[in-house]
Amino acid sequence: GYPPPPVLPEYGIQFVRLDPYTKEEIAEMFNVVKANIITDPGVQAFYFPSYEQLATAEANRDWFDSQGIPISSTGRWAEGDACYSEGWALGELKFFAGDQIQSAYLAGDLLPGDILLTDGVPAEVPFVAGIITLSASTPNSHVAILAKTYRVPFVHLALAEDANRAQELVGHKIVLRGYYTYNGCEVRLIDVEGVLDDATIAEILALKTPPVLDISPMAAYGSYSASTEGLLPADIKYFGGKAANYGILRSAIPNKSPVAAAFSFDLWNAFLDQSIFGGNTLREEISERLSSYSYPPSDMAALSWELEGIREGLFKNTYITSFTPQLEDAVIATLQDPNYGFDMYRKIRFRSSTNVEDSNQFTGAGLYDSYSGCLADDLDGDNQGPCLCDPDEDNERGVFRAIRKVFASFYNDNAFLERLRHDVNEADVGMALLVHHSFPDEYELANGVATLETSGGTRYSITMVTQEGAVSVANPQDGSIPEEVSVSVYSFGTYLTLVRQSNLVPLGATVMDWQDDYNALSELLVAVGEDYNNVTGQDYFLLDLEYKKLAPGGAAIPTGGLVVKQVREIPRPDTTQRITPFLINEPVEFCIHQGDCSDIFANHRLKSRWLFETKSLWLTPKNLEDCFYTSVTLEYLADNRVLAMSGEMPLWPKAFHNFDGTDTTDDGWYMHHLANPRACELHTDFIRTEVRVDESPMLTLGDIRWLTVGVEYNEPVLSWEWAGPTTTTTDLICLRPCPQPQVGDLLKHRSFTGPKGISISTFFYWPPDPGAAGGYTAPLSRWVETVIKGYTSEPIVLHDWYSQTYQPEHHNFSEHFLYEPRLEPGISQDTIDKLRAKDIRLIHLYMTYDVNTVTTYRFEDKPFYPADIDGDDDTDFADFSLLGARWQETVCDECGGADLTGDGRVTWDDLGEFAYNWLAGVE
Repeated sequence: GYPPPPVLPEYGIQFVRLDPYTKEEIAEMFNVVKANIITDPGVQAFYFPSYEQLATAEANRDWFDSQGIPISSTGRWAEGDACYSEGWALGELKFFAGDQIQSAYLAGDLLPGDILLTDGVPAEVPFVAGIITLSASTPNSHVAILAKTYRVPFVHLALAEDANRAQELVGHKIVLRGYYTYNGCEVRLIDVEGVLDDATIAEILALKTPPVLDISPMAAYGSYSASTEGLLPADIKYFGGKAANYGILRSAIPNKSPVAAAFSFDLWNAFLDQSIFGGNTLREEISERLSSYSYPPSDMAALSWELEGIREGLFKNTYITSFTPQLEDAVIATLQDPNYGFDMYRKIRFRSSTNVEDSNQFTGAGLYDSYSGCLADDLDGDNQGPCLCDPDEDNERGVFRAIRKVFASFYNDNAFLERLRHDVNEADVGMALLVHHSFPDEYELANGVATLETSGGTRYSITMVTQEGAVSVANPQDGSIPEEVSVSVYSFGTYLTLVRQSNLVPLGATVMDWQDDYNALSELLVAVGEDYNNVTGQDYFLLDLEYKKLAPGGAAIPTGGLVVKQVREIPRPDTTQRITPFLINEPVEFCIHQGDCSDIFANHRLKSRWLFETKSLWLTPKNLEDCFYTSVTLEYLADNRVLAMSGEMPLWPKAFHNFDGTDTTDDGWYMHHLANPRACELHTDFIRTEVRVDESPMLTLGDIRWLTVGVEYNEPVLSWEWAGPTTTTTDLICLRPCPQPQVGDLLKHRSFTGPKGISISTFFYWPPDPGAAGGYTAPLSRWVETVIKGYTSEPIVLHDWYSQTYQPEHHNFSEHFLYEPRLEPGISQDTIDKLRAKDIRLIHLYMTYDVNTVTTYRFEDKPFYPADIDGDDDTDFADFSLLGARWQETVCDECGGADLTGDGRVTWDDLGEFAYNWLAGVE
C-alpha cells in the first residue's frame, strides 16, 4: 500500500476538422471514443479541442462539464513555468485582460513602472516593468524579443500554485524574478508591500535606468536605392538594420532568400523636407508637436492622440503630403529594374528598416510596420479599384500608399516611447525600406521565428517556433499556440527535440515534415550564422531569424520550399559588468539539511527549524559589519523534547557578530539553560556582494542558502566516524530552506530483516535528480512512513520529522537511519514503556553496499551492543571466553548473543566486532 512513482492517470481526446462541430456532435464522439479505450479504473479522460473547435468548447464549457466532459489542453501536463525573457522587476502588480492592456495604458491605469499580470498576451504590449501571463505565449514573439532587449522579465505561470499566488498579490508592490536554473524556469514573486520605503525603491530602480543607445546616425547615401547584394551590418547608417542585415542572407543562402532592393534614408529625408501648411516642413511640424514630451509621459492619452495625428493627418494624408515627381520616378525605376525581377501585377512588400532597431545593442522587434503594394495600381493612370494585384480588394493598393504607411509607423506609440525612454535624438534616426515580393497567405504552408545561438566553436543551439500556414508566430492571436522545436547542431550531427506541439495540427503531428524540413532549415540557419561570424568577427552571438515554408508558384521563391527572410542580432548583456545586490527581508524557514554534511547523531541531536527575518539592505561590506538578522524563531530538539526560542539574534545570551571581510558572517550565542550547555555559531557563507548584470540583484536569504551551525558542548556527546560510534564535543550541521513536495520527487524504500524477528521498512523521498554530470549525494526531502518490528509486540509506526533522521554518505553509497519512537506524536504509552523497559531510546539502521546492521542505544546515549554474553551487564574477558566457546562456522538459530554482526553465524567477524567494542571500553 505505498505510493508508486508519480504518473499522469489521464489522457486527452481531440477531434480534427476545419469546420466547428456542434457541442452535441463532440459529446457523442467523445463518449464513443472513451468507451473504446481500455484503461485502469480512475483514469480521467479530457477533451482537448483543436484550434478550430476552441470557440465552441469555450462557449459551452459549462454544458460540457454537466455532461462529464472536462475541457483542457496539453498545457495541463506542463512541467513548470516558462521564462520567455529572463530578468527582474520591481513595481506594483496590476491585472488587465489582454484586450484591455492598451486602453489601460492610455488611461494611465497601467504605467511603465508596473508589472503586468494578464490572461493572454496580445501582438503588442507597451513598455512595462515585467509581464506575467496566465496562458501560454511563444518565446520568439515580438513581445518576447523586445522583453529580452529591455531585460524585462516575461513569464508564463503554468503551475497553479504560482498563478494563484500572483492573483493574490495584485495591488501589491512585488519583485518579479524569472531565470532559468538547472531545474528549468524558476519564477519568484516576492511581496515587498510595506517592506521597502519609497526612497529605497527609487535606489533599486536606478539599476534599471536604460543605457544610452549607441545609434549609427543616418548618413546620406547619394542614391535613393541599392541592391541588397553586398550590404553589410555596417551599412545600417544608410539603409537601416533590416536591409543592411539582409545582405548576409543573400550571401549565405541566395537560393533560399528572395532577391531584394533597399531604399535608403535619402528617400525618407526627402519626404520629411517637403513644405506643408503654415510654412513648416514636415520634419519641423513633427518636431513642434512632440518636443514637449519627456519620459515617462505625464499624459499618455494626449501623446497617443498626437502620434495618431502625425500618422493619419500627415504621413497618410495625400492632401497634406506628397511624393515629388522626382521621388516617384526614382521609386518606380527601382521597382522596374530587371535585376530585381519585380512583377508589377504581384504585391511587393515594403518592410520597415530603421537605424534604431536590429543592431547589436537594440532590437526594436515589432515596433514598426510593413505593408504590401501593387505597382500596377500606380501605373494604370487612375485611382479606381479594384486592385490589379488582388481583385478581392475593391480599392487600389499602390506602392506609394504602402510606403506612406511604413513611414507613418515610425511614429507608432511604442516606437516613439522607446526612443523617448532611451533619449534618442530624433534628428539622427529615420525609416528606410527593404523591398521584395510578398508572400501571399495562400502560398504559405508554414511560418516561424528561430533563434540561433553560438558560444564559439562548431556547436549551435537553435529554437524553432513554427505555426501552420500564415498564422502569426511573432504576433499570435485567437489562442493559437505555435510549435516549439529545440535543435542542437554539432560537427558530428544534428539532434531535434519536439518541445511543444502546435494546437493547429492534430495531436502527434508536426507543422512541417519531421525530420527532413527541420534538418534542412537547421542547415540554412547555420549557414547564415557562419556568414554572420565571418562578416562581424563575433564568435558569441544570438540571432533572430524569420522563415517560411512555401508552396510552389509564388513570386518571391517560385520553386517554393524553405526560405529565410530576416536576420538580426538579439543583444545580450555584458556579463563582465558587476553590481551590488540588495537583500530583501522575506521570512524564510530553514531546516537541518539531512544530506552529505554532518553525521547521523548530530543531524538528530540538532534537529531544528529556523524562521529567519533579516534587514532589507544593500549587501555591501560596510553593511555586513553588523548583524543583518533581526527576528529569529527557533524550534529545536534538546533534553529529550522539542523546545523553542525566539527574538532578535543580537539580544540572545552572549551574542556576538563577526564579518570576515569577504563573504562570511558569524553570529554566536550561548544556550546555558540546557542540561548540556553549549556555545552556538550561525555561519552565513557565500554572501554575494557582487552579481553579474544578467543575474538578479534582488536577493532574499533563501538565495544565500548556505548556512551552517557550529556547536561546542560542555560535555561529550555521541558521534559517528568511519569506524563506528565515538564521542565529540563539537558538531557542525547544515541548514537549507525547508524542502517542499515538488514534481519529480523520488520515492525510495529501504528494508532490513535481522535475527529475533527484528525488521525495519522505511519509505521516504529524495528531491528530483538535478542531473549532475558527476552524480551527487541526494538528501532527504520528506518522510512517508517507517515500520519497525521485533522490539515491541505491536509494530512501531513513525511518520514525524523529529522521530526519524536520515544521513547519507558520499553519493548515497551508505545510508544512516536513526529512529527515536518516543518523539512520534500519538505513539502509545505502552510502546514507550516497553522500549524504556528494554533501555532502547534510539534505533540506528546503517546500510552499506555489503553489510546492513541495526544497533540500539540506551537512554544515556551509550551504544548497546549484544556483547554482554554472560549477562553480568559488563563486557569483559569472560564474555570473550564464552564467545570463543560458541564460535562456529555454521549457521546457528540461537547464538546466545554471540552473533554480533547479525548474519546468523558466529564467525571471525564477530570476534573482530567484540574486540573493537572491548578495546573501546564500550559497555
